[in-house]
Amino acid sequence: MLDYGKKDAAIMLGYAFILSISIWSLMTYLLSPLRRFPGPFFADWTNLWRMLHVRRGNCHMVIQELHKKYGPVVRIGPNVLDFDIPELINTIYNIKSDYLKVNGLPIPDFLDKFIEAKEKCPEVVDDMQVISYLMINMIAGADTTGVTINAALYFSLKHPHVWERLRTEILAYDTSESTVISYKSAKQFTYLNAVVRGAMRCHPAVAMLLERYVPEDGLTLPNRSLVPAGSIVGINPYIVGRNKSVWGDDAEEFRPERWLRDEPRETEDAFQERLLSMNKADLSFGGGSRSCIGEHLGLLEVYKVIATLVSRYDIKLAHPEKDWKTHNSFFVRQTGIEVKLTRRT
Repeated sequence: MLDYGKKDAAIMLGYAFILSISIWSLMTYLLSPLRRFPGPFFADWTNLWRMLHVRRGNCHMVIQELHKKYGPVVRIGPNVLDFDIPELINTIYNIKSDYLKVNGLPIPDFLDKFIEAKEKCPEVVDDMQVISYLMINMIAGADTTGVTINAALYFSLKHPHVWERLRTEILAYDTSESTVISYKSAKQFTYLNAVVRGAMRCHPAVAMLLERYVPEDGLTLPNRSLVPAGSIVGINPYIVGRNKSVWGDDAEEFRPERWLRDEPRETEDAFQERLLSMNKADLSFGGGSRSCIGEHLGLLEVYKVIATLVSRYDIKLAHPEKDWKTHNSFFVRQTGIEVKLTRRT
């Protein structure tokens, strides 16, 4: 009899726990100041909805479709809003703003730890050892660089007219002195620059919400809606890279020419104005003054590798009829890109 009593008590305790969680969830839902913002039903209640799509590796595509359905503001979690509003980039990501990074790191960085180790154990950790540690961090950044190189080559090969123009531009360069094209020379290739910028827009290395906490004063949206303090907000590079108000009706397309002046129909002033608008909406390396500090190193690698590969090899897709596959686990990695390389003589 005593065992049955314990079982009944355990069952009742379980029911009470489930009931309390349900009541708490219902009250949170009904009283949430974000309730007025649209989004999928389950995302209003739990972050499990978002976790599911992150695990599937397609959350950026799913949320892009939600923006097409609901507009520039989508609620993707009980306390999370995803924006497709380029005008808010500088507000949210400016280093002088009060928008704190979600799960941000404390002020001390890797170098502080390395210097501390050197001071404590100078017989083991010298200057060269510290440099070695830092090189490991730099090499780790090759992941995003590789994603960008893959995207630029894949998109170009998928569009024969793009590939032919890129190939013609690079092969016109005199490679008699060196088989490795310098960064200085590669930066002078205007169409290569357009291809790289276009690839990073269509397929940014990072395609997750860049989350920030709303500060005490709240955030007033362009439509005058107020997002309360403590909410998590942000912009996804993949989604803002397809905003038609910035990129035009063909925002979904890979078209490097959008980064070039449309002569003679477009004046230089009009082009510079359009270029400024695109640059402001480009989150490939983060936004505003919070851009990635490795941006210039990453671009150096991208330009040199692509220019040198094209100058050395004739490159073709092994299966041009097949599309690549991507998986978004913060970095959007690609698979299924098979090419044939033939050394130029």
